[in-house]
Amino acid sequence: MIHQADDLPDVAAERTYALVVGVESYDVSNDWRLPGAAHDAQRFAAWLTGSGGVPPANLRLFLSPLPDTDLPCAQHLPKHRPATEHHIKQALLHDLPSRDGDLLWIYWAGHGFHDDGHLLLPYADATGPHTVHLNLEAALRWWGSTDVDRRRFRHQIALTDACRVDRRRTPRLNFGSVDYGGGDLAEGRGQFVLYAARPGEAARNQEERRAGLFTDKLLDVLNGMTVGQGARGLTDLTRGLQADFDVLCAQEKAWQRPSYLIRGWDGSSAYGGDWTDSSGTAPVLDQKAWHDLATLTRGRDVPSCVHDAYRWAFEVCGCAAPLQDATAAGSLTEFVRDLDDRQGRPGKPLSLPFIRYLAAHAEDREWGTRLDDWVDRTRERIGARPVPAAPERPAEPAQVHVQLTEAAEKGRYFVRVWLYQGRFSFEWESSDPVPLSDARNELGEHIGAVAAKDTAKGTGRVEFHIPVELLDEEFEAWPLPFGPGELPQEVGQLFEVVVRCPDARDGSTAKWQEKWRWFETHGEGEWEPPTLDACRPIWLVTEDRMPPNLAAFLRFAEFPVGVLVQVGRERLPEALDAVIASGVPIALWHRSGPPKDPAGTSDLATELAPPGARSLDLRKLPRTLLKLRIQAGAAPSDESWSHPLALLWDDPNRRPRLRPLK
Repeated sequence: MIHQADDLPDVAAERTYALVVGVESYDVSNDWRLPGAAHDAQRFAAWLTGSGGVPPANLRLFLSPLPDTDLPCAQHLPKHRPATEHHIKQALLHDLPSRDGDLLWIYWAGHGFHDDGHLLLPYADATGPHTVHLNLEAALRWWGSTDVDRRRFRHQIALTDACRVDRRRTPRLNFGSVDYGGGDLAEGRGQFVLYAARPGEAARNQEERRAGLFTDKLLDVLNGMTVGQGARGLTDLTRGLQADFDVLCAQEKAWQRPSYLIRGWDGSSAYGGDWTDSSGTAPVLDQKAWHDLATLTRGRDVPSCVHDAYRWAFEVCGCAAPLQDATAAGSLTEFVRDLDDRQGRPGKPLSLPFIRYLAAHAEDREWGTRLDDWVDRTRERIGARPVPAAPERPAEPAQVHVQLTEAAEKGRYFVRVWLYQGRFSFEWESSDPVPLSDARNELGEHIGAVAAKDTAKGTGRVEFHIPVELLDEEFEAWPLPFGPGELPQEVGQLFEVVVRCPDARDGSTAKWQEKWRWFETHGEGEWEPPTLDACRPIWLVTEDRMPPNLAAFLRFAEFPVGVLVQVGRERLPEALDAVIASGVPIALWHRSGPPKDPAGTSDLATELAPPGARSLDLRKLPRTLLKLRIQAGAAPSDESWSHPLALLWDDPNRRPRLRPLK
C-alpha cells in the first residue's frame, strides 16, 4: 500500500474536529509534575484555531496545569476543562463521534507508558492504586471501527508528546485493563499516529522553557499551515522530524526518536518509516497454523535471540521494524500473534521468517527442525512466498572456566578447568586441595595450555567460579606464561575476566533465572539509585544511597538485573552478599572500594555510560573492562587502578558439571 495522505482531497477546516489534552499535574504524586505539558497543548490548540482555520467550537480542550500556574492568554480558544477520565472519555467516545466531520485530530501532552504495543496515557485524576488512563491504541481501534458512522471522520490523526517507557518498570502503578470494544474495521478509514518517542524511550521535556522538545519541533513545521496542508504533508513532515531528531541525538541534545504508524488510509498497516506495497497485504496465519504452533511452543521458554529474530523478520519482508521493546511480551505464541497483526509485505507475512530464525538458532536441534517444517507447511497452505534461510548463529569465542571449591581444610581449594565451545569439555583438575597461592601460580600454565589448543583458538574469556569469600581476590592479575621468553602476563590483559558465585545462589534461584532472562532479551537500560519504587534495570549503590536492608530492596521487584557498587571497603562485602542472595546476576565494583575522587564527580555509571546518557549496555561490560585493564597496564601511574574493577557475571544456564567428563 502506498501512503495516500498526500493525496487527500482538500479538507474543509469547518469539518475538522480536535481533542487536545495537556496534563501537568496528577493525583499520583508530586513527583509526577510535568511543567509545560498544558502550555504545549494550548500552543497546539492555538495553531488549530489560528492558521489551521478550525472553528473554536470544534475544539475540545482539556488542561490540568500545575497549581498556581498561569497559562499564557490565548485568544480564540474555547474554555478548557480538567483533563480527567470522565471529561475526556465523554468527549472522545460520545460527543465527537456524533459530530458530522471529515478529519479528527488528537493531540496529547503528558506522561506515557508502553505496554504490549499500547500507549497508556494517564488522566489527571490517576492515582497509584487506580491509574486511570486512555489506552490510545484501543481508542483508535474503536474510532476505526463501524461503531463510528462510516460517513464520518474517514481521516484521523493522533500526535502524542509523551514518553513510552515500559509499564513493567512502574510496578507500584495499577493500570488494569482498558478496552473500548468496537465493531468491524470500517473500510476506507485511515489513521496516522505520530509518537514523540520509540517504545522504551523517554520524551524530553524542557522544564526550563516549559515546553516539550517534540512539540517545539512539530509546531515549527505546522505554524502557518492550514489543517488540510498539515494532513496532506504528514509524510514529509514526519520524515523531517525524524531527521531533525537524528541530528539532536548525535549532538546529545535529545534521547528520543519520533516514530509513527499508518493504519493505511485503506486499512493496512506499516511501521517506522516505510510504506507497504499497493498490490495487497500479507496473508495471515490460518487456524491450523495456530493450532500446530501452540503445540510446538507449549512449555517452551522465550529464546534469548527472540529480538534478533523479530528484527530479521522485518528485514526479510522489507518493512521498517519497530524498536526492540515494541514486541509483545509473554509466550512465543504471543510474539507471533503480534507479528501476524502487523502483517508485512504482499506474500511475505512477518511471522514466517520470525519462526525460521528461531528454528536456525534453536539449541534443541530436533525442535528447530520441527519449527522449520511448520514454516514450510504453513507457507504452502496460505500461499506465501518462499522464506529464505536465516543467517547462521555467529561463532562464539571459546571460554576457559576455572572452578575453585573450598576443601574441608580452611584456605585450601580443589581446582578444575573446563573449555567451553558450545558445550563443556573437562581439561584438568588438581589431585589434592591446594592453597590459593599455589593455585594462582599453577593455574596460569593450565589456562594458557587450554587457550593455546588448536581447538580453542580465539579464546576470549576466562570465568572463575569461586566461593563468595574469594570475591576480593584479584583474579585478573593472575599470571599467564605468555609473551617473549615465556614472560608472565596478567590474565586480565589477555582475556575478558569475570567472576561467578553460582554455588552461593541457594534461595534465589528463581530470581536469578528470571533476571538473567531479562538481561538476555534486553541487554541494556537506564540506571538509578535503589528505592522501593525503582523501575530501571540497573542500580547505582553508593555510600549515601545504600539501604541497611539492601538484599530486601533487591528482592522486592523485578529489577534490577545489574548493580554498580560504589561503597567503601567496610561495606563492600555486605553489598555483594546482598547482590548474590537476591538473585542479581551482574555486579561491578572497585576492589577494596572506589578510589578517592577529590572532585566528588566520578562514579561507575558516569564512567561506563556514553557522555550525556543514562543508558548502559550491560552486554559490553566484559569487553569494556578488558580495554580498561589494557589501558591501565600501559599507564601504571594511574591511581584509579589501585582499586581495579571486578565484574560478577553469573549465567545460570552455563555451568559445568561438578565432576570431570572423562
